[in-house]
Amino acid sequence: MFIDPTAPQDKPETAQMLVIHKVLRREFALLPKLVAAVAAGDVRQAKRIAEHASLMLMFLHHHHDSEDRLLWPAMLARAPMDASTVAKAEKQHEVVAALTDTVQATVDRWKVAPSDSTRDELVGGLHQLYGALVEHLDDEEAEILPLAHEHVTVAEWDATTRDAAENMPKNPKIGLLMAGLVLEDATEAERVWFLHELPPPVRLVWRAVGQRMYNRHMQLVRQAR
Repeated sequence: MFIDPTAPQDKPETAQMLVIHKVLRREFALLPKLVAAVAAGDVRQAKRIAEHASLMLMFLHHHHDSEDRLLWPAMLARAPMDASTVAKAEKQHEVVAALTDTVQATVDRWKVAPSDSTRDELVGGLHQLYGALVEHLDDEEAEILPLAHEHVTVAEWDATTRDAAENMPKNPKIGLLMAGLVLEDATEAERVWFLHELPPPVRLVWRAVGQRMYNRHMQLVRQAR
């Protein structure tokens, strides 16, 4: 299903990627502020923020991993003349991945011992990650998505977007939180598209308990805001 019903049916609708980018921009902009607001020694709130940070780092990893394994090879096969653009995106992914690993290691330390120094180290790492991530997302939207729209097949595009979702942990809570993250700032058209992509049983669970669970999760995570 396409977000825009008038979009060409024989071209991948790359606007779907913008929905995911919206989530990444919002949450990684918020994370340094959420961490900075946690007082030293507040293990309960540090644990909440740390678990949310780990969720987002995992989300980012699977999103990029699917592009690395499926989208870049498809683009190189379809548009070899644009190999330098793909190589630039691959290099940006490497930078983001290294920062992601560093941040996750700091999250793990801060979660169990939320000192001022570890908190400040984590805030600095998150700012660095956010800068590298936004640079990549901006370039991807300006350079990669137009090329993918013109050269990648609908099947190849769909395989990439589906792969990221399928490789997430098979945990109902994580699945519902992921849905909430996407739907939080979605337009009506994006909401209809995303819900249509969910299996019918998952849509029912989302409407029955998922929205409330997500709201409660975010209330606890963002309470200092």
